[in-house]
Amino acid sequence: MNGERNFAEHRVLVLGAAGMDVKIYPRDQAVEPARSNPGHIRWAWGGVARNMAENLARLGAEVHFITAVGDDQLGRQLLLSLHDLGVDTDASLTVSGKPTSSYVALYHHDKQLWLAFEDMGLMREITPGHIHRLRGLVKSVDMVCLDANLSARALETLFRLTRQYDIPVCVDPTTARLAPRLHPYLPGITVITPDKDEAAALLGAPFDTEEAIGAGARRLVQLGVQLAVITLGPDGLFYATSEESGRLPAFPVDVVDPVGAGDALTAAVAYGLLEDVSPEEAVRLGLSAATQTVLCRETVCPTLSLEMIYEQLMV
Repeated sequence: MNGERNFAEHRVLVLGAAGMDVKIYPRDQAVEPARSNPGHIRWAWGGVARNMAENLARLGAEVHFITAVGDDQLGRQLLLSLHDLGVDTDASLTVSGKPTSSYVALYHHDKQLWLAFEDMGLMREITPGHIHRLRGLVKSVDMVCLDANLSARALETLFRLTRQYDIPVCVDPTTARLAPRLHPYLPGITVITPDKDEAAALLGAPFDTEEAIGAGARRLVQLGVQLAVITLGPDGLFYATSEESGRLPAFPVDVVDPVGAGDALTAAVAYGLLEDVSPEEAVRLGLSAATQTVLCRETVCPTLSLEMIYEQLMV
């Protein structure tokens, strides 16, 4: 893909975090504190919203992306990489005197997350005023997708606009710490895709059993969400709408790298709804996209396409 895009049927606005991800995988099972340990260290462009934007572009959407980056080499390279994918970043902010956001994750030997740190304070530069000035862009799109890194006041402004213009909203809660700030806006959310911990934080109740997780998805619908998807990593997911609910297993594959799977799932579910497929089929598309992502070393699978995820469903 490059900056010259063919006509896209669906126009999507994505808002939220973008930055540099550093992923550290120990080479040995035992890690010694206060020592230099052998490992595999990889970097990639990241941020939940940035990953959703790339996935949506690879699926064929016309994507407009609002984020904030520093006036540094990383920020310039990040925006250039998105431009090369055909993502429009004209509404994004470049902030002088502050570094581009970053995220560092340390994994266990079995590739499960152990410890992570983030520096996403730059997202506060996406102010209510900036979003309000872009209300024409909000009004013009078929769907808004966002992560929960936006400030509470920015979220309030954005949801006021999407409600005013009747624009569907897809949300990835991002982390259990950030998820509760979405609670006031559940009636304005078309689809939400928390993992189990994020859903528990959003609803203020622990999920100790599978029955509780399924009930949690239905509770999100009762609170106003049209399609709720609670992801369980390799154990699949639960989903619910006002008319149906169920559990779908993950595809059985050998995971190469789990990072980015949830972002791919959210993007594919959103794209499926734009394509007017049923909620269950949209969720299956999401599972398929997540599967293709965990088979790649990259955070966003560079060969992802709508054809690829449909082929996965046919296997």
